[in-house]
Amino acid sequence: MIGKAKESLASVREKLSDLKSNLWDTEKNEIINEFKEKGESKVNEILEMMSNYTSLFKEAGYEPVGIHASLGLPPEISVEFKCLPAISLEKRKNILKKSSDSKMASILLQSLFKASDFSATVRVGKFKLKTIKITLGLIPGIGISLSL
Repeated sequence: MIGKAKESLASVREKLSDLKSNLWDTEKNEIINEFKEKGESKVNEILEMMSNYTSLFKEAGYEPVGIHASLGLPPEISVEFKCLPAISLEKRKNILKKSSDSKMASILLQSLFKASDFSATVRVGKFKLKTIKITLGLIPGIGISLSL
């Protein structure tokens, strides 16, 4: 039993490493460029975008449940999403088209989709993807939370 647990943990570590490199290829650079010189005005812009796109995020299968803003230098925003039932690939494409007028909404959606796809490949007992937290700033990041 311990051997199986170690194997599962090794598999999860490998997949997390793959996620890190695949998830932030394009999106990471775009987020960094967005935050480089815009400071606090970027925080306000993202808060407004989240307000305007809440229903689209829900339609995509992600309910925004929290926003944390740090107004330091550089500013940073973390957005946490509750994962709802997954949608089809075709619906994803349509939702991305709907978000095309907001670069940041599009980046968030693409990141959410990649994180969900990643979590579908990770099997740790009966644990399932519960939340995704995306951090926007000069050092972007993504976190996933699995639970029973």
